[in-house]
Amino acid sequence: MKKLLITAMALSCFAFNSYGQNKTEKQIIGKWCNPYTYQSTGELKGFEFKKGGECSAINVPSLDLKTWKIDKDGYLIIEGFSKDADGKSEVYKTRERIGQLTPDSLQLVTQEANPRLVFLYLNTKSIKKLVTPEVAPKEK
Repeated sequence: MKKLLITAMALSCFAFNSYGQNKTEKQIIGKWCNPYTYQSTGELKGFEFKKGGECSAINVPSLDLKTWKIDKDGYLIIEGFSKDADGKSEVYKTRERIGQLTPDSLQLVTQEANPRLVFLYLNTKSIKKLVTPEVAPKEK
């Protein structure tokens, strides 16, 4: 009976951890842009995370992004290629810890013991309501 109880508790921990990761993966699907770039230039620049782990850059021609995933430790991993001005490509891979994810914002933090904000992205559905550009937004 004791072994059965321990097994059930262990399985439930894995199930809850997986549920949290799946919930985060569902929440992150969409377009996320840098609010500071939008405020200063009126341009939407960032990432689009699609179902199935596909990823692309939004208005960042130097990035040819391919995939994204969230690892078991809560890190967002983005992979693809980075192109320089000469057209040479290099492998691009980032691994950033998700500090907070809401329907409006995605905060990526440092890996240090005392986390601090490194990147902030706003969902494009809400960025225009939350941020006022200093210049006229560039339409495409």
